[in-house]
Amino acid sequence: MRTSARLPVPCTALLLMAFALPRPAAAQADSAQQPGQGVWRNYDFVPGTEVWLATDFSNEPVGRFPGSQLKFVRGNMQIVERNGVKVLEVASASEFQLVFDQALPPDFTLEWSEKLGATNMITNVFFSPIETALSRYPDHYVSLYHSPGIFHHGNPVSNLRIGQPMVDAMNPLKFQVDGEYAIMYVGTERVAQVPVVSLTRGNAITFRVAGNQRLPTYISDIVVAVGLDKLYDALMKDGVFTTRGIHFDVDSDRLRPESTPVLEELRESLASHAELSVIIEGHTDSTGADAHNLELSQRRAGAVASYLSEHGIAADRLEGVGKGETEPVADNGTTEGRQQNRRVVIRRKGAEN
Repeated sequence: MRTSARLPVPCTALLLMAFALPRPAAAQADSAQQPGQGVWRNYDFVPGTEVWLATDFSNEPVGRFPGSQLKFVRGNMQIVERNGVKVLEVASASEFQLVFDQALPPDFTLEWSEKLGATNMITNVFFSPIETALSRYPDHYVSLYHSPGIFHHGNPVSNLRIGQPMVDAMNPLKFQVDGEYAIMYVGTERVAQVPVVSLTRGNAITFRVAGNQRLPTYISDIVVAVGLDKLYDALMKDGVFTTRGIHFDVDSDRLRPESTPVLEELRESLASHAELSVIIEGHTDSTGADAHNLELSQRRAGAVASYLSEHGIAADRLEGVGKGETEPVADNGTTEGRQQNRRVVIRRKGAEN
């Protein structure tokens, strides 16, 4: 929903890839598992369907703040190249905002990657204007340090001690609000869940980040998306369900384990409703070779159908179709648009049109 200038992505954005976030070593090992196995069995984060903001620092000049993508409030922040990747370095107590054209809706997700300078250096994330001390701030908020989670009035409401891994690597962080229910993940660990969260939605998300010159904090790959439609309800109401929550390895049709929530929701819907048959479509953005994207999209749609048939759904109720880049739903000239175009669409047979 931002209207500022966007920067092109120089690398090929492959079909259906979720925004690639660097993973700590433990999460990398977990990713070797199949969907539904091990730590992923109870993994329940599902990204929003419509991307409002997605940062891409790859073309930002080193030494500058990325003002076309983030709003500077205060502090010392600059783009640096770290391990071959451009990230935002925070070298003092700093603050920046993600600004939207309208207030966040009841359902939304926030994803980003962060490495703390030290385990006692705190990053706080607020979803409404903060004009008072933390002890008087009326809403829940996200707090990151050695024990990240959801906080209120300066105290933890739901959190988990992670410790040194928050400093050792860029950790993928995921926060989801579904009405009043909020969950938060660091890698594969669900560090917080609050069934009734107090969260006033404003038109900006504020990051207050601690860091110093000797121990800077690093941030990258911020994605804000809205809409968490329930799969079966959407299929029955509209005949179609779109998701960015089915992930694949790079340039491969191998399903990643973090696809578990959407795959299992689809399987359970089909298992509970024997009359339901679906078409599974793979879609890509416009980067990369057309023919390659089309072929890869077909294999990936087929991989979803294969997963379902291997888990008890009759193959004749499933049809996989590759669409490549032929049916964009957003502007491929923006980072947000490319994110949204890389998707899986489930259609109820009989409601294709």
